[in-house]
Amino acid sequence: MIRKQATIPNAYPPPAETPPGLIALRRQVALLEKLPQAGFEGAGLAGRPRLTWGLAAIDQHLPSHGLMLGALHEFAGEGQDLEEGALPAAAIARLIGRLHRQGGDGSVLWIGRQRDLYARALPHEGLDPDRLLHLQVRRNADALWAIEEALRCTSLSAVVGEVAALNLTQSRRLQLAAEKSGVPALLIRRAARASDLKNLVRQPIAAVTRWRIRPAPSAGVQAPPHPILPGRARWRLDLWRCRGGRPADWFIEEHDDGWREATLLQHIPAPLGDRLLAPPAEADDVGYKRAAG
Repeated sequence: MIRKQATIPNAYPPPAETPPGLIALRRQVALLEKLPQAGFEGAGLAGRPRLTWGLAAIDQHLPSHGLMLGALHEFAGEGQDLEEGALPAAAIARLIGRLHRQGGDGSVLWIGRQRDLYARALPHEGLDPDRLLHLQVRRNADALWAIEEALRCTSLSAVVGEVAALNLTQSRRLQLAAEKSGVPALLIRRAARASDLKNLVRQPIAAVTRWRIRPAPSAGVQAPPHPILPGRARWRLDLWRCRGGRPADWFIEEHDDGWREATLLQHIPAPLGDRLLAPPAEADDVGYKRAAG
């Protein structure tokens, strides 16, 4: 008897166009992760200006070609500047100044525990003092609470907060608040003593980017008849962590319009005087053998 073989229907038809439901799911995942996709930048953030450094080498390295709005970004100095936070404050002021010049509206709320924000230096960094609100608090917990509450105000262009201790849960709350409102949260890590913060800045937090800024030697400027004078300020900028990107570091210096990439100086050692690197061709080998013996 010959049995006819049964035909099993194909349970997995060839793939056709991507279903609309899958596209919507990918958009929701991208919104949660804040990772840019083709034609999608997150609800309410498409077409808005971003916080950019003004250097192609840095901005093009970042996944969103700049610091994303509606996200948490951390800045910290190194050594003694962990206590003062001067370099991170200068960098943040210049980033916000570029944001305002690119069309960003709203005021900036700066939250800190110290009364050492030098307002007269802000115009030099590009930040208009008339668009700055400064809030002084007593405790680190008060600063974290104020930052989270301020991030819910969509009329602000940015919220800057000076904090010391910060754990993963607290940073996640700030990240979620920034995502919901679209207002960037820029944190400056500083404490009463640099030793208190040295280990804290290495703990994991939910920031999209984490930056380390430290000073670098400037290039001398020759101004005859005077001696060589200090040149423009130079910084070492380290991208310690970047969600969706890779860590990197840059060597930059201040410029009239912001920053520019700096070049390393290679000092040529002085000549060795009259010492000969090799004996002359006509020298007698007897003298060298006698010295060696």
